Amino acid sequence: MNSSTALAHISEDGLRVQTVAEHLQGTAKLCEHFANVFGAEQAGCYAGLLHDIGKYSAAFQYRLKGGPKVDHSTAGAKEAQLRGQPYIAFTVAGHHTGLPDGGTRSDTDAEGTFLGRILHVKTELKFLAATMITLLP
Repeated sequence: MNSSTALAHISEDGLRVQTVAEHLQGTAKLCEHFANVFGAEQAGCYAGLLHDIGKYSAAFQYRLKGGPKVDHSTAGAKEAQLRGQPYIAFTVAGHHTGLPDGGTRSDTDAEGTFLGRILHVKTELKFLAATMITLLP
């Protein structure tokens, strides 16, 4: 699998698919548009690009074939945090479950806090760097 073939969504009838790249680019455009109202277009775009990068993982690709649910939002939250964007990181971390408790550096991933999740996330996103470069406006 490479970054251009990783899937984000498969229709219930299995006839339509959306790649992760297509999904991230489309979401980034929508987020940029919605954030325009409060002058944060660039932050909106960035959040849209990061929100589902965890879908590049082998675990998520297996999920699409019937595997167990996996956390796909923490990978993007960690990337935002590493790039000095804590507000975007919280937004990405909570895009399915709501904003998480911030937590402390001693939290484990089992506690489900923001810091517990991003400090302990294990990702296998070989394609992240190349994908981010090609997706950024």
